[in-house]
Amino acid sequence: MDLASGHMQMASRAGSMSDERTIKLRDDPKPDDSPSGFRSIASDDNVSSTFLLKASTSPLQVLHLKKEVLLYDVRRRSVYQMVHIFARILPTLVVYGGTACLVICSIYHYRWGVLLSLALFTIYMVHLSSVFLICATVGLFRVFQDSRTNWTERLQAQQRSKEYAQPSEVSWSEGDLQGCDVIHCVILPTYKTPVEILQNTLASLSRCNALSGKNMGVCLAFEEREDKARQKDAELKQLFQDQFLFMTATFHPPNLPDHVPGKSSNECWAFQELRKELEEVYKIPAYDPRVVLTVMDDDSEMHEKYFEALTYHFVMAGPESRYLRSWQAPICQFKNYLRQPMLVRISSIFATLNELSVLANPLDCRVNFSTYSISMVLASAVGGWDPDYLAEDWHMFAKCSLMTEGRMKCHPIFLPTLNYTPEEDTYCGTLESRWTQAKRHALGVSEIVYVISTAYVAVLELPSFGRVMLFLWRLMPLLAKMAQTHFINGLAGVWTLLAQVVIHVYLSGAWCHMSDLGDKGACPLGGDDQTDNQILRNSLLVYWQQRATAILATVSILSGGLGAVYFHMVKDRVEGDLDAHWYIRILPLMWLFIEIEVSCCGLVQSIIFGAIPTWIACVRVVGQSRFTHVVAGMVGRGPEENDV
Repeated sequence: MDLASGHMQMASRAGSMSDERTIKLRDDPKPDDSPSGFRSIASDDNVSSTFLLKASTSPLQVLHLKKEVLLYDVRRRSVYQMVHIFARILPTLVVYGGTACLVICSIYHYRWGVLLSLALFTIYMVHLSSVFLICATVGLFRVFQDSRTNWTERLQAQQRSKEYAQPSEVSWSEGDLQGCDVIHCVILPTYKTPVEILQNTLASLSRCNALSGKNMGVCLAFEEREDKARQKDAELKQLFQDQFLFMTATFHPPNLPDHVPGKSSNECWAFQELRKELEEVYKIPAYDPRVVLTVMDDDSEMHEKYFEALTYHFVMAGPESRYLRSWQAPICQFKNYLRQPMLVRISSIFATLNELSVLANPLDCRVNFSTYSISMVLASAVGGWDPDYLAEDWHMFAKCSLMTEGRMKCHPIFLPTLNYTPEEDTYCGTLESRWTQAKRHALGVSEIVYVISTAYVAVLELPSFGRVMLFLWRLMPLLAKMAQTHFINGLAGVWTLLAQVVIHVYLSGAWCHMSDLGDKGACPLGGDDQTDNQILRNSLLVYWQQRATAILATVSILSGGLGAVYFHMVKDRVEGDLDAHWYIRILPLMWLFIEIEVSCCGLVQSIIFGAIPTWIACVRVVGQSRFTHVVAGMVGRGPEENDV
């Protein structure tokens, strides 16, 4: 029985199984009975009725969120426009308006309120930094543990013993997915990336494929306007064609309607073309329950056990949950660490540790970033990737979350994915490329606009008040996550400096010379303003503000030191000669050097690569919410403004 007949049998029998738990099907096909050696899931001895999905329908009930249908009258359209405008000016109101209010209040002597606001903000930052330090440490232990796990044996043992990942949910029947049933499809969007980098990426996927059961197909997603795209495709297929289940390529045409040049529009086209090829050539329908899609950057190196672990998590989630999940590995920006300038190194360390900390924090709202995996069932149900958004990873998660009424969850797999930080041939060129990337990342603040305005459309579609309230409750963590990421990134460095300016400059009148001290050892009180300054300068509010600032600096420096431990855990995958860098080769010395670098330049890099790009992005979002993807530099591919 080939793969096509297997799916026909699944579809024909699914409709007649409403009262049966399982159905007996034919034996497994021979490997050469189906295209490229695919194993038909319909050949399992036992297949549950919940698993037999019709090829033409989605098992997920999702919202359609069609504005042209829901905004059918003037009142609804007017309210939507007001919500959309408010969402676009909200980031500017928070970042610029909040800072301006504090400055104006300081000038007009309302300093108690200013210091109270800054003290509360600093205490909140201490909380975030402490959680960051604790969860990053936990994440390092999880990386150590997961990298030593045999995921295939663990899955087999779990299935034999019937120990399911979530016993509280409806357990699967005996015919649900097995590990050997899962098919991995990797979408690799690329544009003008040196072929050597693509070869390294595909080589890492080949190693993963060998460990995960040789069940992986690869889709190279090129841009048609790249001159050497077809030449690269032919060269890469010649080297790697026989190392995967299948290897195909798509070429995204330029100037398509509503397709903003960038990774998201490329993925949109690649997904639609891949889905057609899977159905026409391999007889795999759009809602095939076996298929897991992984989107990855073209310069990424996956951990060799990632797809093995992904298979485990996908199968063990069960049919009630696996199609409402995405899976995320921690992104580790250490691939070219040995060649990074100091400011870029510090930025890479904190970005890497932040990703690890977020994934290790069970209370955090995790969001897809850079390289992630979702089921084809979910991707098909929501209509794939949107072609007109810049932050495709955050946007895809937000879209799935909105259309599934907030049920979408991102689950971690602690097997680091290494990628490159933007790099050029010169020191200044590398800094400029990192700046270009930082500005692009900061434009992700536009996703706040999308979530708020689309949430209003979802409210119009939901049929009952109870579902509306449940939807909004589920959506709040995502909105808070986006606000925290961008607003804190834009305000942390600026407001920390502002607190010190208020204390040491505006309250300078609170000081007096030693010769002015009276018999009681206290400064004499002068006019009303000087008296207020002296009281304020010596208040508990200033005392705790300064102590909180010291704790924040200490925790931040200690957190940076964890980067040395993380680096040495993945050092075998880092490019360059480690022995040539004596202060990096030895872990304690590397820890010490990182502590010194973070102490000297940590605040500077957070302002350059964090605060300033965010402030620029907030202004740009007021005028528009669609942006062209600007490519950051890579050795062999220079930065190209207004190009992707």
